[in-house]
Amino acid sequence: MLSKKMLLTSLAVCLSASAFAHFQLIHTASSNITDKNSVPFELIFTHPGEGTEGHSMDIGKDEKGSIQPMEAFFSVHKEQKTDLKNKLTSSKFGPKDHQVQSYKFTLDKTTGLKGGGDWGLVAVPAPYYEASEDLYIQQVTKVFVNKDDIATDWDARIAEGYPEIIPLNNPTDMWVGQVFRGKVVDPEGKAVANAEIEVEYINADIQNSQFKGENKFEKAAMVLRGDEFGYFSFVPVHAGYWGFAALGAGGEKTHNGKELSQDAVLWICLLYTSPSPRDTR
Repeated sequence: MLSKKMLLTSLAVCLSASAFAHFQLIHTASSNITDKNSVPFELIFTHPGEGTEGHSMDIGKDEKGSIQPMEAFFSVHKEQKTDLKNKLTSSKFGPKDHQVQSYKFTLDKTTGLKGGGDWGLVAVPAPYYEASEDLYIQQVTKVFVNKDDIATDWDARIAEGYPEIIPLNNPTDMWVGQVFRGKVVDPEGKAVANAEIEVEYINADIQNSQFKGENKFEKAAMVLRGDEFGYFSFVPVHAGYWGFAALGAGGEKTHNGKELSQDAVLWICLLYTSPSPRDTR
């Protein structure tokens, strides 16, 4: 169990941070897909906390400016892994004057949407070259959606061989003000001690492959640090999507002769401003 000191330290670090970070998204409107037969997703590499005021990046762009293909994209449902890489379609994200490489995907009966339960989607993009730091970034990203309130896979390790954030709360059934807890593990499934974790909120609506409207809040990004056993906690204060990026959780790596930060990313979706009826029974 996380100590009170650890929780307060994490919150203090959160409140003091303001920088916006790169985040890989696997975005859909809601994590609740009950009564849906087709669920569209968009894979975006952006600064979600900046919303309409920020910029997005080409997924898989290398130091030569070439776009490299996705390394992996798959789902896990009831412990069954399905390779969906060939179901991705190339797309563009952003306003007309700054469109970047993105991808789209539809979860339906042809791609595994059958019955109820959790679907965990995992994206492994090709490393992105960040010129300002002269290094590569690869964010192994995970998101869950749920149908019919049947819990199946949300607390399992589903990205074997990659760094991962394993949720200790159901990420599709949370409310504002509830403590979210997670554990950061490396590619071998071992705890990552004292991980630096960037937290960011999707601060504007996403419509028609771009951010729309006004930003929701002035501050939407922060940093916390996990404990020596890989655990961390955070209290989301707004409904919507929150992302967690455990920096360098993949260990010391290089790509094309340069440093590679292989990060583990998890997105959670807060649907409720107070406990749902199911949680109060």
